[in-house]
Amino acid sequence: MNTPRLIRPADLLRVGNDPRQLAKLSNNGALARVRRGVYVKAAEWQALAPRAQYGLRAAAFAQLAPARPVFCHASAALLWGLWVVGTPKNLHVITNVTTGGRSRNGVTRHIGSLTEGLVGCGPFLLTDKLTTTVQLINTLPFPYAVAICDSSLRNPKRTAGGNRFDAVGLEATPFEEPVWNNVSPQGPALTVGDLVAAAEALPTRAARARALTVINFSSPLSGSAGESLSRSQLHVLGFPAPQLQRPFVLRDGSFAFVDFYFREQKTVGEFDGRDKYLRADWAGGVDTQQRVLAEKDREDQIRAQGVGFVRWTWQEMMNRNRFEQLLRQAGLPQK
Repeated sequence: MNTPRLIRPADLLRVGNDPRQLAKLSNNGALARVRRGVYVKAAEWQALAPRAQYGLRAAAFAQLAPARPVFCHASAALLWGLWVVGTPKNLHVITNVTTGGRSRNGVTRHIGSLTEGLVGCGPFLLTDKLTTTVQLINTLPFPYAVAICDSSLRNPKRTAGGNRFDAVGLEATPFEEPVWNNVSPQGPALTVGDLVAAAEALPTRAARARALTVINFSSPLSGSAGESLSRSQLHVLGFPAPQLQRPFVLRDGSFAFVDFYFREQKTVGEFDGRDKYLRADWAGGVDTQQRVLAEKDREDQIRAQGVGFVRWTWQEMMNRNRFEQLLRQAGLPQK
């Protein structure tokens, strides 16, 4: 689906129409107001996923801003394809003004540089990947910070379009698809050394200690935000640390990689095991029945090697008591 066109009063003035029609069309439901003075067709707005709507709000804000805004924190993280859980409520931008409200009209402003450590992504300016990652791991709760950090360490998937990001001062690469919907990290992977150096430069001992705790726990082997949150929950609840992406050899000689493997208990843990292979966008378009049968066969072949299984969905993992109960029932010890 193409990105909806933003409509402003100037667009109507150019063709001799009264711009006050926009407010009327918004009131009768034909248009949706993205931001004050910026509209989009209501049907197109309603067809967008929450993150695509967020991206359109960012585009509207950028059009109205007197100077090109610099997006940061969760807004920049979405563009970098980092694993932000959910859709942020506010847009996050950099300001160098220390007075005035920090959060207003759906925009949260953070003190920072408007000239250093910036990159371009299509029409947007944003903080670089390292700055964005450290901002978030130092402010989010531990499990969500781990998801951000894990994703920053992963290499991007190669695409025909190449890297979308350019240093400021060069012409930014145009894009056609909404980049706010990235589910895989973009740009070169960070290293633990990059993150540690940035963490050690933080201004307070508490901030340094908090960031280093997240960094030292992080892993590029995590395959999704759900796996990162699951591993964090395991840690917080006192269960043993699992091996990530442990391979098992199947009968045909191929490898099956499991999300988590608890070696001493000979138990596999799989996040979202009952849901992920039911999604239409998974397994290259193979129909649901074939996916279910293939997953069952994979599990049966691993079980035949003397291994137990415990599976959980997102809802179960986010319910602390339920998740704890599932793991205990699977025979995992708890400190």
